[in-house]
Amino acid sequence: MFEKGTILTLADDNEYAVVDKYNENSIIYVYLVDINNNSNIIYGKLENDEIVELTDPYELEKVIKQVNINLHNN
Repeated sequence: MFEKGTILTLADDNEYAVVDKYNENSIIYVYLVDINNNSNIIYGKLENDEIVELTDPYELEKVIKQVNINLHNN
């Protein structure tokens, strides 16, 4: 498993830093930032040991709000 600060190479061959990660209802959500292009971000969840980018607007909004809370409380 990976932790905050870990660098991951995803299927697009870009390297992403794990900026935030949290578990909700047994689902692990992640906020990733491309280390070479910080405007390239991914909000995703772990499914079958792979990061799947979030596409559902309600789930995405929920995760963005929680990441914002996490980042401002640390």
